[in-house]
Amino acid sequence: MSLAPLVTPERNRESHDVDSIRDRFLSDHDSELTGLRPLIARSWFRSRAAGVDATIDRGMFDAGRVDDRTLEAADTHLRTLDNFAADLGGYVSLTAPNGALVRPSFLRSEEEFPEGYSLLEESCGSNGEGLALEEGRSVWLAPEEHFREDMRGNWCFATLIRDPFHNRVRGVIGLTFPSTQVPAIEPTSTLLMLEGITSRIEHEIADRTSAKERSLLNEYLTVSRRRGNLPVIAMDGKNSLMNNAAVELIDDGDMAVVSGYAKEVMSSGRPTSTEVSLHSAGWSELSVSAVSLSATSVGAIAVIRPRSVRSEVGSEDNNLVIHPTRSSTTDKLKASLDGTSPQFEQMIHLAAKAVDQARPVAIVGEAGTGKQRLAEEVVALIGGSVFVDAHAPEGDDERLSELLDQAIAVDPSVLVVLNADELSVPEAKGIVHRVQRSHHTKLVFTAKHHTDATLHMTESIRAIEITVPPLRLRREDIPVIARSIAEDSGGRKLSKRLVTTLTNSEWPRNIDQLRAVISNALERSRGDEVSVRDIPEEYQRSLVQGRLSRLEEAELSELRAALKEAGGNRRKTAEILQIGRSTLYRRMDFFLRKGLDL
Repeated sequence: MSLAPLVTPERNRESHDVDSIRDRFLSDHDSELTGLRPLIARSWFRSRAAGVDATIDRGMFDAGRVDDRTLEAADTHLRTLDNFAADLGGYVSLTAPNGALVRPSFLRSEEEFPEGYSLLEESCGSNGEGLALEEGRSVWLAPEEHFREDMRGNWCFATLIRDPFHNRVRGVIGLTFPSTQVPAIEPTSTLLMLEGITSRIEHEIADRTSAKERSLLNEYLTVSRRRGNLPVIAMDGKNSLMNNAAVELIDDGDMAVVSGYAKEVMSSGRPTSTEVSLHSAGWSELSVSAVSLSATSVGAIAVIRPRSVRSEVGSEDNNLVIHPTRSSTTDKLKASLDGTSPQFEQMIHLAAKAVDQARPVAIVGEAGTGKQRLAEEVVALIGGSVFVDAHAPEGDDERLSELLDQAIAVDPSVLVVLNADELSVPEAKGIVHRVQRSHHTKLVFTAKHHTDATLHMTESIRAIEITVPPLRLRREDIPVIARSIAEDSGGRKLSKRLVTTLTNSEWPRNIDQLRAVISNALERSRGDEVSVRDIPEEYQRSLVQGRLSRLEEAELSELRAALKEAGGNRRKTAEILQIGRSTLYRRMDFFLRKGLDL
């Protein structure tokens, strides 16, 4: 390593010129930055646009993390560089991809910039790390080129540590020298030296790549070659690989959607193909296949096929057309309900059809998916509705019959029966008989799943069946629903990272659980923007614990079947499963804590 101090009269003149340009820029927003390096001019404009004060440190902090493999590869190299920098009064820093400083044990701490300090340009103005992240390349700044006054005493250099297999940033190396100790430096040579160290770190990261990751890489390369120009993304739960088409097309929000579907495949080992509405790519077909990485590990390869033309409902590929002009009924439903996915579009299309044709409706979907909300919006457009909840305390059948008689006596336009899957077949037949006898009342009912009773009602009244899909099957709707919940609670904004986390999480209780998590975070948040840190730890654990392994899915299926066979009797259930009752209670509690119905 070598640094070349170079004090010249020209250097002093350049510093004075930049000072004059900065004074004019801060006092006159219309002044030009002629004479300033274009790189620095762009940074100053961005800093001012972000509201950075040139004289005051905002002191913004964030939680940052550099992965363990990068830390292990960087340890020796950065420790040596830091010891060298110390001789000149400087120091080395390591920054997470989100711009937050991290403090690994092998680097000296710097009191002025503690762990978590945000070096993003929007947080603290022009600096090496923030500028490198913004520009996507190695950079250097002379002391006078900093936007903020208290930073103008330092030479700053920064390089990006990139993943050796794709373009993702793993961290940022910063090298800082106070101008009081090093009046001038040959910056180009210094930056080349820092880039050389970064290159060696990246090579070590590649050498440390596990056999599983190499298997994923090989499969990714094979699929990328075979799929030509289509976007291809490979994931193993920790790492992701993207070809150029994916990098150019997919934004962070879309990546969270794709990642959610990929994790489903990694959990189940079963491939999936679905149509999604992506922010950057529009309506697209998403195909995700499973990749065996080891005896116990599964990865996923996602291929995205953007679509420019979509077919009519009922055609051979069973896709939904987006008509240039929508019916007023469709518009009204969309104004009240949140979503953009193909599944949401199909749900709205059928609901509008039911309203326009005054048809009976069967609304089926998992707990918490919004069945009752859809029923309310449908019947609000028809008018004259009466609601009856079939969920009643055991042995209170007479009460349900009473409520139904009272409802029919009103002669409503619509009778809405909630939780119809809890009806017996005789009760279902009684409801059908009452409705058919009135010749005026249409029946709308909701159910978590079909039973003999709900099937009888659907067939007898020739109802349009509307499936309300769970969130895991329409992940692109999660950001829309989440922002709507926040908007309804006082117009609060959700951070980009929080929206990504929510989109990529499991929601076994669907919208009900999503609403509970966001509402709790809104209550805890004190800033203008709600972040991941505002989610309580117990909620954060539930978000990552919702997904089941293939073994757990099989166990849950057996447990549900045994409980059904035993009529809910736990002693008999334990006998059927040939396990002890304490084991049964423990496993039931495990699934219930994940929010799963038994």
